[in-house]
Amino acid sequence: MNLGEETETLEFKKSTSELIEGIISISSMLNKHGEATLYFGVKNNGDVIGQKDLNENTLRDVSRKIAEGIKPQIIPSISLELIDDKKVIKVSAKGNNIPYSAFGKYYSRSFDEDKQLSPEMLKALINREGEPDYITQKKATIR
Repeated sequence: MNLGEETETLEFKKSTSELIEGIISISSMLNKHGEATLYFGVKNNGDVIGQKDLNENTLRDVSRKIAEGIKPQIIPSISLELIDDKKVIKVSAKGNNIPYSAFGKYYSRSFDEDKQLSPEMLKALINREGEPDYITQKKATIR
């Protein structure tokens, strides 16, 4: 079976050996769209290949690594699914508490890629609602 193409809110990883890259993708998608879906056990072209030896401990490990890696913390939905008798892990998350960092760095999604944000881009992301930048608007007090 084929799940289609990667998008700005959908990412595929062959296995949990790519967990760190997957976590970066989650934070990237949350920063741009406020939602993210990630599959482990799926090739980049959408072909479901499954992953052997998946169990509850694997799901816990994924959950722990996401909790450690993404700040502010998110509580994703993580499930073990069977697609054509192949085991895959599906991770879904929603959040609007941007910006989200992955391992201390900030990313945003562009098509199917995660781009690290420059300081200027991060500032624009934080202020994208058109709100004034509190730090630059606050007058210094002299004592």
